[in-house]
Amino acid sequence: MKRFLTTLIILLVVVVAGLTALVMLVNPNDFRSYLVQQVEKKSGYQLDFKGDMRWHVWPTLSIITGPISVIAPNASQPVLSADNMRLDVDLWPLISHRLSVEQIVIDGAVIRKTPESEPVATVNTPVAPGGSQVPADTSDKSKWLLDISKIDITNSLVIWQTPKDEYNLRNINLSLKKSDDKQVALKFSGNLNKNQQEFNFDIKSDIDLSKLSQQVSGKITQFDYQLSGVDLPENGISGKIISDFLYTKSNSGAISLDNIFIQANESELTGTISANLTDIPDVNVNLSSPSLNLDRLIGQAPAAGKSNTASAASENTVSNNERVGVKPVISGSNMQKYDLTGLNGFTAQFNISMDTLIYRGMSMTGVKIKGDNQTPRLTISQLEGNAFGGQFSLPVTINYSAIPAQVSAKPVFSNINLTPVLKAFSMPEKLSGIISLNAALSGIGYDDYAVKNQWQGPVNFELRNAKLADLNIPQLIQQSVSRFTNKINMPTDTNSFTEVDLFTVSGYLNKGNMNISSLKATSSLLNITGQGRVNIPKETIDVNLGVNILGGWAGDSRLVQQLRSMNIPLRIYGGWNNLQYQLDVEKLLRNELRTQAKEAIGNFLKKEENKGLNDLLNAL
Repeated sequence: MKRFLTTLIILLVVVVAGLTALVMLVNPNDFRSYLVQQVEKKSGYQLDFKGDMRWHVWPTLSIITGPISVIAPNASQPVLSADNMRLDVDLWPLISHRLSVEQIVIDGAVIRKTPESEPVATVNTPVAPGGSQVPADTSDKSKWLLDISKIDITNSLVIWQTPKDEYNLRNINLSLKKSDDKQVALKFSGNLNKNQQEFNFDIKSDIDLSKLSQQVSGKITQFDYQLSGVDLPENGISGKIISDFLYTKSNSGAISLDNIFIQANESELTGTISANLTDIPDVNVNLSSPSLNLDRLIGQAPAAGKSNTASAASENTVSNNERVGVKPVISGSNMQKYDLTGLNGFTAQFNISMDTLIYRGMSMTGVKIKGDNQTPRLTISQLEGNAFGGQFSLPVTINYSAIPAQVSAKPVFSNINLTPVLKAFSMPEKLSGIISLNAALSGIGYDDYAVKNQWQGPVNFELRNAKLADLNIPQLIQQSVSRFTNKINMPTDTNSFTEVDLFTVSGYLNKGNMNISSLKATSSLLNITGQGRVNIPKETIDVNLGVNILGGWAGDSRLVQQLRSMNIPLRIYGGWNNLQYQLDVEKLLRNELRTQAKEAIGNFLKKEENKGLNDLLNAL
């Protein structure tokens, strides 16, 4: 046993000594020109080494370089630059003049995707005659063969510049690991900071390069992300994405994402997305969701023009859905914010269905959205669903050829409870009931400010089982009459609201002002007709009503009967939370008493005339 161990130790010493001698005899700088040539041959880019290359033997056999850079043809800045690069190599292939790199490690690199790093074509560059080929240089038979298994880029920076903006991706870690069957495992992580928002991501993907000349396929096995910062929900947006992907190189190229699973906070989406990569890409989106909570994704910013009542209520409510550090609000009159000209860059067809959609606290079910984008018009032909016991439909067309974008919409509501809708848009809940509405509106912009201040068009709606809070119209009139004359008793109805079976309105919305051409309210005890106007941004109203009260009167039967037949004029005006009224009871009753007196005198004269005529006839 001792002899065997001695022999084994001697063999190991010989092997180690031989391999060490091999490493010492091989100058790593011999690889410099070959690496430069291979990079230029494969990509056209120039790899530049500064300083000497040296061996590093622990913990792995490696070649350490000095500063490196990769530059595109005629570019003014490198695509990639780093202080050093480490090449972990296999020892045995060195014997056969084969450089087998287990992995390339670059730490602290700067990667640029800017106009300055793009290749620039030279003027009057000679072009080879058609069909001619540059013969391969095979004169040097001792060239090293290159084989790379893994590339790691760590703690790096990516500078990505677009025509409109620049993005800096920091803490970038990129790993590419190749297997023998042309499969690549990719890992990519980092973060992006922009406009006081931070986006962190961690991606893992398996890529199939076996048909590289025709297509690249694979699967995104992990895409974890988190978005946080100003103008976002307090806890930010986090989730994951999983998908199969396929990129085909035929014609102009196409990409498809199949079996997509997108999770964002508690919301989920599944489906497919595909795109033809023509000069103007054409995108097709088909997604479905069991539950999509927009409040947890976009947060809830305070609504413009929020009523005092709503504001007071919201002060007592704290929700994680509220936005953190909401950006300073630009005046609503700034029409430049309605800029959708970016939609000119592609065409699209989309079909999205949601079992449940939550927006501004409103829970809607069976929501379907279908539309297409054909420059310069975005058409949402279907946006419908169920909400608050009824149905809604809101087809929309947006013309974005100029700034601001022009919008036209034809909302249709059927049997929807009005109260939660008013609450969702922070409007005073003075009027309640079941609403059915149809309108044809158009104007500038597409947010609640635009609807309240810029849109115009005819509006018709009816409200069943309607209730007007804080104002009892019959009680108001009956109290006023009873104070003027003791022939009418004080009303017994002490409720602080007005109820009718059906309330209908026809009018025209003109940039915040609703001109009411016809207003009708009916019930078994009350009939109201009228006209007027409503200022939606200022939350004021001014209407002239004719009120016919059929019940609730008590007192002199003759006067009660007359009051029941009257159409009593009533003006209601002022702020929605502080309604005022104008009612001239004295004039009303004076006119009525004058009419009664005339009728009584006429009847008396007629009676006396008939009596005199009878006396004359009797005398004859």
